[in-house]
Amino acid sequence: MKISYNWLKDYLDLTVDPHHLADRLSLIGLEVEEVIERKFDFPQVVVGQILGVDPHPNADKLSLCRVTTGEEELSIICGAPNVATGQVVAVAKIGATLTQGLKIHKTKIRNVESEGMICSRAELGLEEHSQGIWVLPENLPLGVPLDKALQLETDYIFDVAVTPNRPDCLSHLGIAREVGALVNQHIQKPAIKLNEIKQAASEQIEIEIKSPAGCPRYSARLIRNVKIGESPSWLVRRLEAVGLRPINNVVDITNYILMETGHPLHAFDYELIQGKKIIVRESQKGEKFTTLDDKERVLNKGTVLICDAREPVAIGGIMGGLNSEVSTETQHVLLESAYFNPESIQMSARYLGLSTEASQRFERGADPNGNIFALDRAAQLISELAGGDICKGIVDAYPEAIPSRTIPLQVEQINNLLGTSLEKKEMCEILERIDLKVEGDDVIIPSFRPDLYGVADLAEEVARHHGLDNIRPRSQFLIDYNVQVNFFEVFIDNLKNALVGLGFQEVMTSSMVNSGMWKKLTEQSLHPIMNPISKDLDGLRNHLIPSLVQVVQYNRNRKIQDLKLFEINRIFLPSPDKNIQPPEELQLAIAISGKREGSTWTSTQKDVDFFDIKGLMELIYHKISLDNWQFISYSDSIIDENGLAVSVKKEIIGKLGRLRPRIQEFFEIEGDVFVAELNVRKLFDYRKVDRKYQPIPRFPAVLRDLAFIVQEELHSQDLVNLISKIGGALLTEIEIFDVYRGKQVQDGKKSIALRLNFQSPQRTLTEEEVNSVMEKIIGGVGKTFQAKLRD
Repeated sequence: MKISYNWLKDYLDLTVDPHHLADRLSLIGLEVEEVIERKFDFPQVVVGQILGVDPHPNADKLSLCRVTTGEEELSIICGAPNVATGQVVAVAKIGATLTQGLKIHKTKIRNVESEGMICSRAELGLEEHSQGIWVLPENLPLGVPLDKALQLETDYIFDVAVTPNRPDCLSHLGIAREVGALVNQHIQKPAIKLNEIKQAASEQIEIEIKSPAGCPRYSARLIRNVKIGESPSWLVRRLEAVGLRPINNVVDITNYILMETGHPLHAFDYELIQGKKIIVRESQKGEKFTTLDDKERVLNKGTVLICDAREPVAIGGIMGGLNSEVSTETQHVLLESAYFNPESIQMSARYLGLSTEASQRFERGADPNGNIFALDRAAQLISELAGGDICKGIVDAYPEAIPSRTIPLQVEQINNLLGTSLEKKEMCEILERIDLKVEGDDVIIPSFRPDLYGVADLAEEVARHHGLDNIRPRSQFLIDYNVQVNFFEVFIDNLKNALVGLGFQEVMTSSMVNSGMWKKLTEQSLHPIMNPISKDLDGLRNHLIPSLVQVVQYNRNRKIQDLKLFEINRIFLPSPDKNIQPPEELQLAIAISGKREGSTWTSTQKDVDFFDIKGLMELIYHKISLDNWQFISYSDSIIDENGLAVSVKKEIIGKLGRLRPRIQEFFEIEGDVFVAELNVRKLFDYRKVDRKYQPIPRFPAVLRDLAFIVQEELHSQDLVNLISKIGGALLTEIEIFDVYRGKQVQDGKKSIALRLNFQSPQRTLTEEEVNSVMEKIIGGVGKTFQAKLRD
């Protein structure tokens, strides 16, 4: 960002040396990379006027000009194409020295004598390239040195590296606010006085916002009877000082306001606005629009478009359209001052590959409540410099006002962060110097500071303007070594260790996936990525299992068949609002395939099955002390119909089972893959925290086997729960060791065989005690489930 020292003096009474000021700006975080001296000193260059232009007798492309400086008449040969009689020009007299050491002598060109030089701006060092000689205003006095006639003052241009979080400093007023805090002055904004005509703007233009998410505010003024022409020299000099090329008075004013306030404006030719209506909407994918640079742009879906009643006239916040630009024929100007969503502008500018002065400010965060000042300031200048009549009032579409934020002024915390001992009064004075208002114990954050959110941000502001060099270094610090334990992180580490101990390998996969493929696999929608790194990675995954299956496929393709894999990572749940970050959940996914015991000479060479994944889950629940869990029947788009869900207190916290065949076929995997997916936060919340040590029993256990014939639809877990309840404290363990369906069991029923372990930590159990409990169990099961003992 280029900042003019002389321009800053419009708002502050500056006497500080420019180079010293550059050093102080760098110390408060606004690094000045270079200070460029723009010196206007042209010895022996005076104001002259061309009295006549004749062709050179010996050269077709040269002219012989008669020039007066008021005191003398000179004969000067000129090759510029725009030279004409009557022009007031800059004349370098004999003895003058121009840029790059060019000295002016009396010389002969093609045998004709030349007594000086008619200068262009490039030859005076005011610009790099010129199309012709510099034509000056007609009212300048002849013979007066050029710098005095134009009242040119040496300027210093600061090249400031503004960090992305400080959009308020992309303007002269923003930098002036920071400079004012350094020199203990409040900036004086330009006074605005508008002479409005009776004709109301609201009667001549209508604004409708159909995309409030992309454009929360759109304001406009109508200025009639403007006269498009060249800008005055002071305005041209201001723009050129900061690297902008003058175009015409109206466009130059919008650029001037951009550099002054940091708020982009756009001027439309009012007569080219069809239906006298502005509609702000989102573009459709593939929609085409021709911008001011005469290039046709193909738009993506969601780009903010400024339209009239018939067609688009501008890409909101980025560039105007060729079909509504201000030209020499323009008589009435519709002046736009809007606020656009930073994320929307950033996404659209990147997609189009189009970065402009406007888009750079909007994508960083312009001031949503500063657009009216910028609009009025521009209207005033258009009235003064282009003779426009300002219609009464502003048409302001602002569906939902953006409120100011407040941050508590926590003096002790700020001092702890900075290592200072400042009083609250001192902090308030520092903050108020940069227009942060303090009310009681709260700091009101103005809308032009989108970077301030917390106490740490306030501490940074205090540090910058108190002076980092005024904060004394400390050789000793009081450090609290009693670090608060993050039990959730400890739980995750223990969970990983448990899985590794069970023979699993951890993998890490990307959260960015192909939304089309993932939607097909999971049969659920995904949250889209607004600015994906590639078209194949345009969504955030909603499940971990497909990612893990991709790893299985990768290994299977490389002849690695026996796999036990797990991943702990985040999934993202779709949000109805694409501009809001989607809810996240931390999940554990497990996948097993291949041989149960690997391909060794001692293994049984049996493939893993459903009971392997079920048994592994039971082991994991035991290791993390999951409390009051149970299995229930479950299936979805990933787990087949014989799957199970893990339920705790009637809440499903996970699922397990065989991967659906259609997904295996999609990944071209031969052989079954068994998977599980669990919510890690729920595992943590439902674990048993108050675990107690129990010594190994010193007394022998009594084992009894039972086989019940029950209805096919009975869940074995329900049977186990009932037996556990009846068995009481003496029944320490229940194991299902067989489930039988066949000739000895009638259709619609099954036999479930269980091994019961009875044990007491205080004594050896008697036969009578165990038989008594067994009778209760047999009777209770028979009564509850109409079950019979199998012979």
